[in-house]
Amino acid sequence: MKKLVTLCAAVAIVAVAGSPAFAFKCPTMIKEGKEAAAKAKADDPKVKQATAKLDEAQKLHSEGKHADSVKAAEEAHGLLGLKK
Repeated sequence: MKKLVTLCAAVAIVAVAGSPAFAFKCPTMIKEGKEAAAKAKADDPKVKQATAKLDEAQKLHSEGKHADSVKAAEEAHGLLGLKK
């Protein structure tokens, strides 16, 4: 029982500690994506998709869903051909 409580506490600490790191990463990734999209052809379907993903990432970041925000921003970066 003691091991289970310790394990749960460790998982909770990692989850809480990891969230702020994502909080700082989101805006940077969104900014980089928007800058790349601004330099690309606006009528390109991939650019439109990427812009939609970046808007979604911004919304998720505002809602505090930082891991989901980073995932959406990474998908946008992939569409724009940005390196990780």
